[in-house]
Amino acid sequence: MKNTNFSLVLIFSLWVLAISVHGQTDTATETTTDPSLKSQFQEMIDKAESYTEYKVIKRTTLNEFYGSVQDSLSANRSEIGSLNNQVADQKSQIKQLSDRITSLEEQLAKSEELRESLSFLGLNLNKTTYHWIVWILILGLAIFGFFAYTSFVRSNAITNKTKKEYTTLETEFDEHKKSSHEKQIKIARELQTERNTVEELKGKLKAKTAGK
Repeated sequence: MKNTNFSLVLIFSLWVLAISVHGQTDTATETTTDPSLKSQFQEMIDKAESYTEYKVIKRTTLNEFYGSVQDSLSANRSEIGSLNNQVADQKSQIKQLSDRITSLEEQLAKSEELRESLSFLGLNLNKTTYHWIVWILILGLAIFGFFAYTSFVRSNAITNKTKKEYTTLETEFDEHKKSSHEKQIKIARELQTERNTVEELKGKLKAKTAGK
């Protein structure tokens, strides 16, 4: 009797274990395997002889059912292993896709950075800094151009004034030179007149001396 009770407990435990393990697999397999075990179990109970409130099951029948349970468990384990492999493959694919997305995001960030930056004198600058530098250079060139133009205008005015003063001085010098030349001619004429007068007086004096 104890052996019979133990057998029943063992059968029930194996049956529950088979159903619980098989419940974690695909639904399609569940519909094809569990009914078979249930029908075998029910058939085994129906064919078993009754002894008071217990059922007496043949050892061969119990062994056959146990073999069916083992086959079902083996199939379930194999399917679970296959599903685990599929899950591992899917995790690997997800990781690869995640790495790919990360790489694409990094490339996109670099592309955005390159799009928002410009090369100036071998340095990569963002557009805001580049625009500030360009405007500062333009302003500096404008200020330099203004001072250069002012200096040119001033130099040109000084040059024109100098030329005008030089022309005035040159004119005055020419007039002075001409006046001096005329004075020299006049003085030379007066000197020659005086010489002639002296010579004439000398001649008269000499004539008077000779007449005495």
